[in-house]
Amino acid sequence: MTDAKGDDQELVRQLAKGNQAAFHTCYERYQGPIFRFAWHMSGNHTTAEEVTQEVFLQLIRKPQKFDPAKGTLAGYLFGIARNVMHRLMTTSFMDIPLEDEELKDDPAFAADFDVLSELDRRERLELLRKSVLALPGTYREALILCELEEMSYPQAAAILNCAEGTVASRLHRARAMLKSRLQAMRCVR
Repeated sequence: MTDAKGDDQELVRQLAKGNQAAFHTCYERYQGPIFRFAWHMSGNHTTAEEVTQEVFLQLIRKPQKFDPAKGTLAGYLFGIARNVMHRLMTTSFMDIPLEDEELKDDPAFAADFDVLSELDRRERLELLRKSVLALPGTYREALILCELEEMSYPQAAAILNCAEGTVASRLHRARAMLKSRLQAMRCVR
């Protein structure tokens, strides 16, 4: 049995030689996680598709940029996705958090409205998704990578180019901010 890192290195070597099967294998292996990361970061299906496409286009154009000494292929691809997301978010102003004032004016969030008894599962999930989108980018990234993509702190740290302790701190803060926001909307106690 070969290890995943060695297998990824061989895939990238074959990809650099123009091997379409190697690209297909890379795409099948990493397209889903990259797409989910981009979708959770942007909240937009089309944006997630664009980011995913850009990640794999960059891999095809310059496979030699992947340096196995610096980390895994997954980390490299998530790093590209992260950079593309940052570029898109700054150019399209997608990273604008929901304002609490907007929530106060929405009758669905009135203090006497019992959200849990009125909302079905889908509505609660949409509310949670919007709350995650409202988190600042650095906290949202840590939450998505560690909680939704189930990465370890070392894996997330490699992708985010920071220390494991920073990932832990950002994740802790993201959870606290999310809980506070959901409590304010009477979704959790």
